[in-house]
Amino acid sequence: MKAFSFKLHTLKQLRKANREKALHAYGIAVHESEKIENDLARKRSALESLQNRIKLKRSGYFFGQEEESYQRNIASVKNDILSVHKSLKNSQEIREAKRKLFLIAEAEFKSLEKLKEKQKIEHDQGEQKKEESQIDDIISARFNYNLKTSIS
Repeated sequence: MKAFSFKLHTLKQLRKANREKALHAYGIAVHESEKIENDLARKRSALESLQNRIKLKRSGYFFGQEEESYQRNIASVKNDILSVHKSLKNSQEIREAKRKLFLIAEAEFKSLEKLKEKQKIEHDQGEQKKEESQIDDIISARFNYNLKTSIS
């Protein structure tokens, strides 16, 4: 039986490498997005903490300068939250784009995998038919030889 040789092996290897690169890039994008989400959660927690401190101060004696300072801090934290939120949205868009690229690379790789499997099955079936034909030829030749020797 002749060995199966996939002629597009090099292309398959390139697509596999492309798939791995896309998966790596997607993983990095997910990691970055998670980091930004954690940063946003920390900023929101800081804002909540600051607001709680103001509530405590207001229940007691509170100077105007102190309140002004707290209000500036709150405004600063809110601006930080808006900035981080924009970064998060951008990061999520990048993550989604990387995911789509990975899915495309995965589909290209899998299509070559399926093609290889199909060609291997066709090759094996062709080789099996050749072997069956050769066996039939041998059996026919043997039968004819035995027939000739028994007649003579």
